[in-house]
Amino acid sequence: MPNKRVFIILLLLLTAAVFQPKAVQSQITQPVETTTIYSVTDPDAQDGDILISTDEGLIRATTTYDERLFGVLNTQPVIVYRNGQEGQPVVRSGVAIVSVTTTNGPIKSGDYITSSTIPGKGQKGTESGYVIGVALEDFGGENAREGKINVAIKIEYADITGPRDPSRLFSLIGTTLLQNVQDPRKLGDIIRYIAAALVLLLSFTFAFLTFSRSIIKSIEAVGRNPLAKNTIQFTVILNFLLLVLTAIIAVVSSLLIIKL
Repeated sequence: MPNKRVFIILLLLLTAAVFQPKAVQSQITQPVETTTIYSVTDPDAQDGDILISTDEGLIRATTTYDERLFGVLNTQPVIVYRNGQEGQPVVRSGVAIVSVTTTNGPIKSGDYITSSTIPGKGQKGTESGYVIGVALEDFGGENAREGKINVAIKIEYADITGPRDPSRLFSLIGTTLLQNVQDPRKLGDIIRYIAAALVLLLSFTFAFLTFSRSIIKSIEAVGRNPLAKNTIQFTVILNFLLLVLTAIIAVVSSLLIIKL
């Protein structure tokens, strides 16, 4: 009888040794991401929605390639880091389940995921711009319009279609301007930056043309009248100082325009 009990105990230990590593391995391969509590002011935000940072708090993204991308709302986190403030858990790195749509085409594993015009939903990134991360699985069938997939979160600017020719460069600039114009508060900033750039461009162009012409005329004058060399050199130096002063005034004016 004792031998039978010993045999049963050994059999149980052997069974546990065989099956326990597989169970542990399956637990390790499951991603466990740490979320942090942030103030989410959008009452309609749901689990998996992409959030952007605003002056009023975190809200759902509503524009493509939004430069204010902040993270993904996760209402059922495994681990939460509480920093003492009230809010909801948000994932900013690691792997998270993200709500996506096929408005920009089916999503394949390895595609960049960015924000879309559908509040909180991500879409396939096909142009250079800010992205929320990289898709870890495929999504998009004949009838699939919206769903959720695992995404490796890494908020960054992705150069997908780098401006390798002038047409792409102008397209990128146009897309950026139109995206900012969608926010009326940024229209004034765009106008100020354009005005400041024009002031600098016109000032430096005027200074360069004036100084180059004065040097040519001074050299000709010295050749015609060598005795007036000192006077001519003094005039050139004076013109140069005036041009430097003009450039400084232009830079200061541009800074004032931007800060208005």
